[in-house]
Amino acid sequence: MFSALKKLAAGNNKNEANGKTPAGGQQAMHASLQKKFAKGVHYNMKIIIRGDRNVGKSCLFHRLQGKAFIENYDPTQEIQASFFFVASIQWSYKATDDIVKVEVWDVVDKGKKKKPLEGLKLNTLTPASLAEEPALDAEFLDVYKGTHGVIIMLDITKQWTFDYVKRELPKIPTTIPVMVLANHRDMGHHRCVSEDDVKFFIESLNRKTDAQIRFGESSMRNSFGLKLLHKFFNLPFLALQRDSLLKQLETNLQEMSLTNEELDLYLETDDASYDKYMIINVVCFFRIICMVSFC
Repeated sequence: MFSALKKLAAGNNKNEANGKTPAGGQQAMHASLQKKFAKGVHYNMKIIIRGDRNVGKSCLFHRLQGKAFIENYDPTQEIQASFFFVASIQWSYKATDDIVKVEVWDVVDKGKKKKPLEGLKLNTLTPASLAEEPALDAEFLDVYKGTHGVIIMLDITKQWTFDYVKRELPKIPTTIPVMVLANHRDMGHHRCVSEDDVKFFIESLNRKTDAQIRFGESSMRNSFGLKLLHKFFNLPFLALQRDSLLKQLETNLQEMSLTNEELDLYLETDDASYDKYMIINVVCFFRIICMVSFC
């Protein structure tokens, strides 16, 4: 796994040096974000985008980075990212001064495996026996590890994309806030997945946690729904912030307990006894008098 990541990272650096767009959707971080993050990051937040093929995941991935709508459909072969498989976007929570690094992953369920490296010639191995290089997909990586929010998309004009949502939504950990995003709202005249059907299914899951499953509609063509998503990002951020504060509180309680133990130990020493303290001071005083007398 790590060798595959290293190869892709090396390829990314090489392409950037040559001024080329890296393969697999990897892109360099925008200069404004580099300048912002150089001051220090308070929170790292990971958002993943899931959904069946051709529902608009890559379009959303680009829209969140402030890029234009992609008219032609080009299937994503592996998880897309900017610097090392991640796209950082401009986002902040209300008027807070906290610097939040938002990493967005365009997740592919099953990517196309790559062919063996060219130029590899081993007489003892047949082409069929050469191991293929794994694709960065949901089968290769645990995409929910370290994830703070999930956007799972469907196409309102394709019923099977809703079937995907019904199959995958229960698999998402209940601690992660989710946005079910019904895309292609601009194609409403071809709609076959109703808003009520999606909401009814979400309610049927009966999630009893603070990490709710929300519903929204979007159109990547005209940017409808992007403002809703930016507000949705508040939920994973607040959950991340709460976890951080709870850890700080736990550390604070531990430090208080250690300080109380230190105080108890100090009270058992000679320094905590007034009588012993005075004796030590008197002895020191006479030593000084003697030294002065001898001088």
